[in-house]
Amino acid sequence: MKVIKKYIDKYNKMSQQAKAGIWFIFCSFFQKGIAFITIPLFTRLLTTEEYGITNLFSTWSTILMLFATLSLYGDVYSRGLLEFNEKKFTSSIQGLATTSTIIVTAIVLIFNDFISDISGLSKPIIFLMCIYFFAITGINLWTVKQRFYYRYKALIITTVINTILSTSLGIIAILLSTENKGEAKVIWSTIGLIAVALPFYIYNFRNGKKYFNKKIWKFSLSFNLPLLPHYLSNLILHQSDRVMINWFKGASDVAYYSVAYSIASIVLILTDTINQTLTPWRFQNMKKHNYSRINKISLSILALVAGLIILINLMAPEIIQLFGGATYAEAVWVIPPVILSVFFIFLYGMFSNIEFYYLKTKFMMVASVFSAALNIALNYIYINKYGYIACAYTTLFCYIIYTLCHYLYMRHILKKKIGRPTIFNTKLIFLLALITCILTAISAILYNLNAVRYILVLIIMIIAIVNRKTITSLFKLKTNESK
Repeated sequence: MKVIKKYIDKYNKMSQQAKAGIWFIFCSFFQKGIAFITIPLFTRLLTTEEYGITNLFSTWSTILMLFATLSLYGDVYSRGLLEFNEKKFTSSIQGLATTSTIIVTAIVLIFNDFISDISGLSKPIIFLMCIYFFAITGINLWTVKQRFYYRYKALIITTVINTILSTSLGIIAILLSTENKGEAKVIWSTIGLIAVALPFYIYNFRNGKKYFNKKIWKFSLSFNLPLLPHYLSNLILHQSDRVMINWFKGASDVAYYSVAYSIASIVLILTDTINQTLTPWRFQNMKKHNYSRINKISLSILALVAGLIILINLMAPEIIQLFGGATYAEAVWVIPPVILSVFFIFLYGMFSNIEFYYLKTKFMMVASVFSAALNIALNYIYINKYGYIACAYTTLFCYIIYTLCHYLYMRHILKKKIGRPTIFNTKLIFLLALITCILTAISAILYNLNAVRYILVLIIMIIAIVNRKTITSLFKLKTNESK
C-alpha cells in the first residue's frame, strides 16, 4: 500500500501536460491493444477469406479516407487552432472536409461497380464506408483538440466506449451470422464507430455555426494539399501490400499476411510512442547543441529496439500459433522481414527528426513517393512469382532505401547548418543494422530448433533484467547537460 501511495503522490504532483501525456499513450495502446488481443478470436471465428475481407476494408478505408477528408484533422488543424477562433475554425474545417467527402462519395457511387471489383468489397460495404468518412471527421477533430489543450478525461471515456462498442458489435455480428461473417463483422463494427462519432460531427457544426470561411479554407488547403503526395505515398507503402495480394492471390492470402503484419503493428506502436517521446527532447538538445547526448541516448534506445525485434523473431512460431492457430502457421515466414522493417522505420525517424528541426521537409515528399512507387513495382513483379511472402521482403527493402534517403538528406542539412555531416555515430548505426539483419535471418533458420530458440530467449531476458536500471535510465530524458 505504501508503494501504491508513493506512486499516487508522484502522479498528483505531475503537471497537466505530463498527466495528459500518460493518458494519451494509454488511449493509443487501449485502442490498438484491444484490436491486437482480439486477433486470436477473429482468426478462429472467421475463415481465412472472411478475415481477409475485414483487413481489406481497413486498408481501403484508410486509403480512401485520405481523399475524403484530406487529413484535415492532422497537423493543419493543430496549427490552425493557434491562428483562428477555435469554434469557427473547427466548424469551417469540418465543412471543408465534408465538401471533399461529398465529392469522393459521388465519385464512388458513379464508379461503384469498378471500385467494388478492384477492392474486393461488396457495394453495401463501400456505401457504408462513405457514411463513415462523414462521421469520423467530427470525432477526429474533437480528439486532436483534446490533445492540443491537454484535456484527457473526456478523451479516455470516449476512447474506451468507442473501442468496446465497435469490437463488441463485431463479435456479436459474427456469432449471430450464418454466412458472410466477415462482412457482418465489418458492417456492425463500422456502425458502432459511426454511432459514437456522429454526435461529435453534429456538435462541431452547432457549436461553430460556420460551414464555409474563405480565409480558413484557403489556409487549410494551402497547408495540406502540398502534403497529400507525402501522406498518400506513406499510405501506399503501409497498405498497398494487402491490396495487391488480393488482386493477384485473393482474400485468403491477405489474411495470412495480415496476421503477421498485425503482430508487427503492435511493435510499431511501441516504437512510435518512444519516438514521440524522444522528438521534443531531441529538439531541445539540438537547440542547446548537446549533440553527444543525442547520439548516446538515440543509439542506446536503437539497440533496445533491435533487441526487442530479435526477441520477437525468435518467438515468431509461438506468436503465430497464439494469434492465428495452426491454420496460419505458414505466415510465420512473414514475421522476420516485417518486424525488421520496424527497426528501419525507427531509424529513419531519428534522421527525419533533424529535418523537422530545421524545417526542411520538402525532401520527405520526394523520398516517400519514390519508395512507394518502388514498392508497387516490386510487388507487381514478385507477388506472382513468390506469393504474399514476397511483399514482406519488398516492403523491408523499400524501408531500407527510405532510411538511406533520409540519412543522406540529413547529412546534407547538417553540413549546411552546423558544418558537420552527422551528429550520430554512423559506423555504430550501420553495424547495429547489419547485426540486427543477420540475427533476424538466424532466428528464422532456428524456427525448427525450439530448444536453441528458448535458450537464446532466456539469455536475452536475463540480460534485460540484469540491466533494467540502465534501460530505465535511458528514458529519464534531460536537457541540461553540457555539450
